[in-house]
Amino acid sequence: MTERIVFIGDSITDAEHTSDLRRLGHGYVDMIFDAFAARGADVEIVNNGIAGNRVAHLRERWQTDVLDLRPDLLTVFIGGNDTISTLFQGSPTPVADFERDLDDILTRAVAAGIPRIIVIDPFFVSDAPWAGNWKDGSEFARADLDTKRPVVRALADRHGAAFIPLQDHVTAAIAERGGAIVAPDGLHPSSFGHRLIARLWLATYDALA
Repeated sequence: MTERIVFIGDSITDAEHTSDLRRLGHGYVDMIFDAFAARGADVEIVNNGIAGNRVAHLRERWQTDVLDLRPDLLTVFIGGNDTISTLFQGSPTPVADFERDLDDILTRAVAAGIPRIIVIDPFFVSDAPWAGNWKDGSEFARADLDTKRPVVRALADRHGAAFIPLQDHVTAAIAERGGAIVAPDGLHPSSFGHRLIARLWLATYDALA
């Protein structure tokens, strides 16, 4: 039976998937699909990432974009815009609001009977060589995201979801290769960064099997 896997999140997951005939984008979701194809696995992958989304946006579209699809496996990767939007939209997400919304969507996912959930830790590269509109606020961005990342881990544990500590792996990759190789603007992964996410995701998936 075909396994349906739904990915939901922001631009990192989106990766311009609506412009892709396969509707997968050019990032880690596409790489995961190719890995499954190489294995000969019978899977259906749905990319429901939307650039610019924060956790509140996921909460608004949770029923149609997650629950109605009845996934066998759900991946949630959100948090970067909840920090970055403070800098270029003047619209912060207090950590209490972030926790409330993330707790709500995970609670609803579990209540709907989604059997497996993977939650990915949001990351930020504070010393990236180019950070666009948020470059001058990179120290704030890293500090703000550092208050939200423990919430992500705690809620993943609370709801029995597998957790990928992406920031730890990104930090290790930066030490070996440099920030420009991983995420030149601090927030969006390079092809190397997307491969890193895909590799970590596949290892997590295999551990759940």
